[in-house]
Amino acid sequence: MSANLLSLIDQFFDDGIRPITYALSRPVTSPALNVKEYKDHYEVSLAVPGIDPQKVKVEIKENILTVSFEDEKKEVNKDGDVIRQEYHEYVSFSRSLSLPKNVDSSSIKAKYNRGILSINITKLPEAQPKTINVEVEE
Repeated sequence: MSANLLSLIDQFFDDGIRPITYALSRPVTSPALNVKEYKDHYEVSLAVPGIDPQKVKVEIKENILTVSFEDEKKEVNKDGDVIRQEYHEYVSFSRSLSLPKNVDSSSIKAKYNRGILSINITKLPEAQPKTINVEVEE
């Protein structure tokens, strides 16, 4: 195998299959992201189980779609004046991708269902070629 192919395989496993184990108290590093193209829209989906969907931010700026999440949890167990256990966790991620020029950024919709964040992006109608009749002057 060539070094380039091995590098691509390594990159796939590093970028494409990262653990999303927020529910198991491990940090979310970078969620797996899938993009599907349909006739009239694109669908971007991210695997983000166990997070609070109200804290997910979806933004589009200059045809760059960014999905980010930030959460901080603190828990202190006290027994009178003595702290028995203190727990602090900060979790965040951010994923960005370039969108093609043929998208309607005002029509983006995001839904969260059973650990999957789905983002639908409508395509703009394709410009149809216009046929111009040539007038013949006599």
